[in-house]
Amino acid sequence: MANNQWNDDNLNKLLHSMPKISDDRPSSEILERLKKDDRLKKDRRPKVKKWIPSIVAVAALLLLCLLLPSMLKGNQDMVSEPMMENARSAGKQAITTDSKAESASVEEDSDAESVDATTFSSMDIMGMKSHVVFANQNNTFSLNLGLIHEANVIPVTILIGSDRVKADLGIDKPDSVELYKEYAGIFDEESYGFDNYHPYKGDLTTSEKTVIHKLPENHGYDMAPATFSSYEDSARSTFTDYEDLKVVDEDGMPLVFDYIGKAMDFPLKRQLPYFKYVMPSGEVYLVPYENGDSSTVTEALLSMKKAENDIVKEVIPAGVDYQVTEVDGIAVVSFDSPVDFTTIPQQDVLQMIEGFMLTASNYDVQVQLKNIEQSHFENYDLTKPLPKPVGANPIWLP
Repeated sequence: MANNQWNDDNLNKLLHSMPKISDDRPSSEILERLKKDDRLKKDRRPKVKKWIPSIVAVAALLLLCLLLPSMLKGNQDMVSEPMMENARSAGKQAITTDSKAESASVEEDSDAESVDATTFSSMDIMGMKSHVVFANQNNTFSLNLGLIHEANVIPVTILIGSDRVKADLGIDKPDSVELYKEYAGIFDEESYGFDNYHPYKGDLTTSEKTVIHKLPENHGYDMAPATFSSYEDSARSTFTDYEDLKVVDEDGMPLVFDYIGKAMDFPLKRQLPYFKYVMPSGEVYLVPYENGDSSTVTEALLSMKKAENDIVKEVIPAGVDYQVTEVDGIAVVSFDSPVDFTTIPQQDVLQMIEGFMLTASNYDVQVQLKNIEQSHFENYDLTKPLPKPVGANPIWLP
């Protein structure tokens, strides 16, 4: 113990006798020296083996491949049929809204009512076929043709682009005869199910408001009453901007028809009510058809209620009845009870409205409908007189 104590005392003395160590350097200088010390620059963090994340990624990918088919099937099962139907309905509604926004309203020009070029396209999108043509529609010229099917005359309106007409004819406003001579021969009637009837045999010229038809021998238009009737009604549906047709022989003399026994000049105006004519293909055309007394527009509109034979069908839906009066040159069709157009097939409604319009136009008047729950039907404003068509059953010329 003594020796240890001595040693401790000696050690104490030795330590106290040693000089004191001090460092007067500023801390900034010490920090700067430490930054430069290479021993402190070594990365002391433990190294992670790089192959471990790769294994984890591969395992996750394999698990995803196993679970993905089940997940997709589950998601499909969660989408119910009503939800799918709602999605389809929303898409259809969007298309309908866009098409209605593009539809044009009926306008009036100095000669007759005209409709914007989008009219036909909007009705196609809505799944309905329009049967009327208005003046200056679609920037086209209209060639009216009385086509023949089983001895019945079906009027159609061939639409031809105005640029094409101007290039072909070199004139701005060709009449029906000029259009007929240029285009009737290139329209393919048989492709639409009609007889090969046009162009007419012989030559066509005009004199004021009269069409002069010079026929060759053996023309065949007077072989029987039915053949002459088809020829007569076809001409009336073709040359709608003229008043009379005069038939002459090759020498320019009045032509005597065999079965009639005398020369035949006749007026081209055709005042008849309109009905539906259904082709064997199922295609529907609106046609003027004799159906009792129709010397006035009122009689013609009333006679549309019931067809007298099965060649044509009514455009008036079953259960719909009406009366007709004439007010200030407007034919007013008043339904006996309020009519809700939404309860009637829409194509039937369109055929009835356009049948009224075409019938009234045959008498050079407009028609207005009364006692209807709706104020509009597609492009037609039902609160005022409807526009007057200049043609029926439009077909574009290829």
